[in-house]
Amino acid sequence: LTTGLLSEISSESDFPTVNLKVFTYAELDKATRNFALANRLGDGGPSHVFMGYIDERTCRAASLATGTPVAVKRLRTGSNLTHDEMLSVVNDLARHVHWNLVKVIGYCLEEEHKLLVCEYLPNGSLEDHLFIPERLPLSWETRVRIAMDVARGLSFLHGQRIIFRDLKAANVLLDSAFNAKLSDFGYAKIIPGVDPSHTDPIFRTRASGIEGYLAPEYLATDQLTSAMDVYSFGVLLLELVSGRRAVQQTESGIEDNIVEWAQPNIGSRHLLDKIMDTKLREYSHEEAYEVVLIASECVGEKAQRPRMRKVLSALEQLCPSLVPATASSSNAPVASSSTTHELSFRTLPQLQCPPSTIVSSREALSPPGCCCQVI
Repeated sequence: LTTGLLSEISSESDFPTVNLKVFTYAELDKATRNFALANRLGDGGPSHVFMGYIDERTCRAASLATGTPVAVKRLRTGSNLTHDEMLSVVNDLARHVHWNLVKVIGYCLEEEHKLLVCEYLPNGSLEDHLFIPERLPLSWETRVRIAMDVARGLSFLHGQRIIFRDLKAANVLLDSAFNAKLSDFGYAKIIPGVDPSHTDPIFRTRASGIEGYLAPEYLATDQLTSAMDVYSFGVLLLELVSGRRAVQQTESGIEDNIVEWAQPNIGSRHLLDKIMDTKLREYSHEEAYEVVLIASECVGEKAQRPRMRKVLSALEQLCPSLVPATASSSNAPVASSSTTHELSFRTLPQLQCPPSTIVSSREALSPPGCCCQVI
């Protein structure tokens, strides 16, 4: 880092109170064994992710035998992200610390090298456990706990005026106890300068992300609100329940959207088995039915979608025995009672578009009447 850039983040007002390690490229090169292919964990948007080992006390490069594993995310050569923009990203990530967000340990900004060092989660992504046939299926209790963890992380972000914008199974990472944490904030947006008197702040940005998870109104208007994250969470809930991908090809080669696929069977206990993952051998029929109804509200009409805090509360009330002892109401903001949308479990909401157009529709939609006030 140049002296000028260091001076920009030296004060507490400019840089988070969380201590971050500034790594050299040589240290991370050594920690990842020269970014060996065998250490590559995967790709995360415009970056490659490698496993590395550092000394837990000194944060210096270490060996497999003596070090602690970390995930090193290296932006691909030719990235358009400038040094100042990278510092801004690091600054924002480090300011927002939560149990259900992947922890940032440090970073490297050296010439053309831009790297981020994060905690390593040994059980990989939710995508792997749901969709790789060779993996043992997740139990019903584990799936519900993962849903709670994701809802808790999103609730926290929304309270910080952050829209995650890229929620998908691949961005939900699992630690050794299968606790879930949100990762990859490449698409996340902080809504700046929101007047708290506005009940419906709107941020316009080009639609980005995986289409199966994107809310129809976002595809149609590029208007970004917290309701888009709620829609994505509803899709993720359906994936957890059914074991199906958000979008997958049928035998005839046609893309089948999970919301369209599930919609005819939502609302009837007798049709629940048509939605449930066949790999799930034991689960509470009543709990599964209620989770599907929560998912249906999340993917319903934008103005009627609940806020993430209410979704989390509904899941915790449904399965109180699965709420971890570390969970606290202080981890996420509580919405004002005057603007909170109550979940109506017994009332099936109308989907925003007909099943045949729920994702592909590009028609302009009216602004919502209910949206998270704090973003």
